[in-house]
Amino acid sequence: MKAFLRIWQEADIKDIEQHLMVVGELSAECYHCHAIGLDLNLDACPQCRAFFKYVGFRRKVDANVLIRFCQKHPRCSFIDFEDFKKALSKDGARKLLDM
Repeated sequence: MKAFLRIWQEADIKDIEQHLMVVGELSAECYHCHAIGLDLNLDACPQCRAFFKYVGFRRKVDANVLIRFCQKHPRCSFIDFEDFKKALSKDGARKLLDM
């Protein structure tokens, strides 16, 4: 039996920033250049040409949504967008304190 589970592992935040598609209700955003209104089927951003390796969702999604996205984007890793934003905030705070 297969199921979707959250698996925590270290990740390169900068790499995720450059290759992340953030999915909203009806369209997506390229996190790298912040182009909005992107088609959910794209493999790369039409504006900055960033190849999407990661997908994050602005809202909670169920397994059916993940299954559809896995079929459309089999090479992508799915991340918890809230975890990503928290990691960015911590990184930003560290940079401020190091100045």
